Amino acid sequence: MGVSVLYGLFRASLVWTFLSQYGVNTAVFLVIELVSSMAYGLSSARVVGAFVDSRWRSLRAWIPVALITYAAPDAYVFLSAGRLPGGMVEVLVSIVCVTAAFTAVGMWFQVRNKRRAQMSR
Repeated sequence: MGVSVLYGLFRASLVWTFLSQYGVNTAVFLVIELVSSMAYGLSSARVVGAFVDSRWRSLRAWIPVALITYAAPDAYVFLSAGRLPGGMVEVLVSIVCVTAAFTAVGMWFQVRNKRRAQMSR
């Protein structure tokens, strides 16, 4: 959770620097980001644990929470930003896609490593 919150603070500073002039309320974004970061940190850990332990019912319960809390800050930015200049939308979408891909790969590695650790016991 700590890493998620630190990353959220970093993202909030970027939003303040680059997007506040386009209608994004940075205080609202910060609150959404911090609450989402904490909830995402917990839910993503639960998703990994459910995958590792093959607890499919738990997985079905935690995946929507992880997805919603992951997407909430970005959704707020896209919904609250006014008219963004030229390539800024493309840059934002690219950042979201790249970070989502890194997150998915990171979770996959966590599941794989935890399963290997369980098998070696």
